[in-house]
Amino acid sequence: MAKTDNYPLVSIIMATYNEPTLLIKKSIHSILNQDYSNIELLIADDSTNIETIEVINSIANENNRVKIIRKGNKMGFVPALNYALREAKGSLIARMDGDDVALPDRITKQVNYALNNPTIDVFGGSINIIDGNDKIISERYYPTSSLSIQIMFVFRSPFAHPTIMFRRKIIDTGFFYNPFYKKAEDIDFFIRLYKHGYKFGNLKDKLLNYRVPNDLQEKRNREQWIFNHKARKKFILRKPFFSIASFVISWTYKHIPNTFVARYYRKENNKIS
Repeated sequence: MAKTDNYPLVSIIMATYNEPTLLIKKSIHSILNQDYSNIELLIADDSTNIETIEVINSIANENNRVKIIRKGNKMGFVPALNYALREAKGSLIARMDGDDVALPDRITKQVNYALNNPTIDVFGGSINIIDGNDKIISERYYPTSSLSIQIMFVFRSPFAHPTIMFRRKIIDTGFFYNPFYKKAEDIDFFIRLYKHGYKFGNLKDKLLNYRVPNDLQEKRNREQWIFNHKARKKFILRKPFFSIASFVISWTYKHIPNTFVARYYRKENNKIS
């Protein structure tokens, strides 16, 4: 997509907190170097590290597509995402994390998908999983059909959150991330959208190199799985899926103890490492 004048503005939102300077540079430049140019990058920055702050400021000073959001006191990750959402001007909104690397045609592929699938409201894609040295250690694909996405909600998120793009009407109707689910803001967000009839999809294409740091990852993600489990129990069971299969899935989920989720995470984490 060489010319983007007639294509929609895409707002990419990123919440940052003391990312290493090399990683934050790679992440930001992977967005600014997209082959789709009609973008704005909103960085809600909570950093206290002066080197990280200076890198973000320097890039923003050189590129008017970058807007920095700072509030003077610590926002926290989920409120930072919401601040960025409220500032977004695009008709399509994409997520990005400060240590991941978007593939050069990510935005082009997602915009084309949005234009060709007008009934789909939320959509992500597949990922490479990389270590701290940018080495690809695994890859992950996500379901593409509506039914398979619904079923996958029971076991894990059917999306790679940093690949998500969604239509502006979602925030215009009042949907934002819930700070209560600070370790599961994505799954909570998706389930609430599902309950209100929004449609989901995924591209088969890889869109992003998703970074998995070596230190503390298991502890952080195990906690995240438990919060995800609680979010699913709270919301899915209020409005069971409208099919026999989905009823069985909902019933099963109601009876999964949180300790099992933690054990299941350890097993899944070993597959990646």
